Amino acid sequence: MNLLTDKVKKIYSRYLLASFGSALISSIYSLVDTAVVGQYHGPEGAAAMAVVAPIWNIVYSLGLLFGIGGSVLFAMMKGQGRPQKEQNQYFSAAFSGMSIIAVIIWIAIFFFDEQMLTLFGANEELLPLALEYLFPIKCGIPLFMLNQLLAAFLRNDGAPGLATGAVLAGGLFMSQVTFSSSSG
Repeated sequence: MNLLTDKVKKIYSRYLLASFGSALISSIYSLVDTAVVGQYHGPEGAAAMAVVAPIWNIVYSLGLLFGIGGSVLFAMMKGQGRPQKEQNQYFSAAFSGMSIIAVIIWIAIFFFDEQMLTLFGANEELLPLALEYLFPIKCGIPLFMLNQLLAAFLRNDGAPGLATGAVLAGGLFMSQVTFSSSSG
């Protein structure tokens, strides 16, 4: 990709469609999960999903934070023609930072799950159901954050379609885990 010689409209469209697709896919998963859970557990299920959603969004956002932050620096080094080893250091730093934060979040959610859910609106009636829905998220925190990190790096490495595919595959996996645990 060369912004000076390539057609900017084509480049912009390629990355816009991939980014929009990834965001749309993530939104659809959340909507479908809530609808399915609402059908299975009724209004209480939908309310419990709404209580769990902020935790999910925090995990998602932190994955994006490390992915986008590191991949922008990676792309900058790549654009400057720096050696591959220097470029890879940004991936390593983003991966390491994300891993540390994932472990901290993992520990916090495992030990303070009830307090967090109460903070986000769970009452005594919703708490057991919200804890049930939080369980697969607990198990998938590092994987979901890694998915967001890798998707951002793939977009900046010239493979936006591959990034959208990665987000789709990760979302399908996490949706299946969430649905399987809530229906069984």
